[in-house]
Amino acid sequence: MRRDSGAVEYRIRPVQTAVPVAAGMALAVGILYVALHFTVDPMSASELRTCLCAAVAGVLGVMILPGARGARLTDEHLVVLAISGRRERQIRWTDITGIEVRTSVGVRRVRVALASGEQLTLPAPMSFLDRHFDPHVGQLTGWWQARRQPARP
Repeated sequence: MRRDSGAVEYRIRPVQTAVPVAAGMALAVGILYVALHFTVDPMSASELRTCLCAAVAGVLGVMILPGARGARLTDEHLVVLAISGRRERQIRWTDITGIEVRTSVGVRRVRVALASGEQLTLPAPMSFLDRHFDPHVGQLTGWWQARRQPARP
């Protein structure tokens, strides 16, 4: 979480992306190794080393790439940051009809209901490897509740 000029920003940390990618790649290499073990031409140690190096390079690439995915709270909008921060979607607080936490595969994420009927899952905050998830959700909900009423003249 970062604070910039009155705004609060939640971002996906590199480790939150790298750990699942590393686990998936390790599992894939393991399955490949076991599958190739039962073929006529099993994987040699150098081929296995090459696969593992490629997996490590992939994980490092995920950690190095700029990951600006997340959400920013401003006085006027909830800004959803996607695709390495290159795209933003601004949602007025008055267009949000509800905020709830959903759990999928043991990871809790914030889902926002919009007046249009659309349901939007925010990239961040996310409970995976974030011990501050609950306070972040409380803060996000507090911002919405304080700003959801249209300004009165």
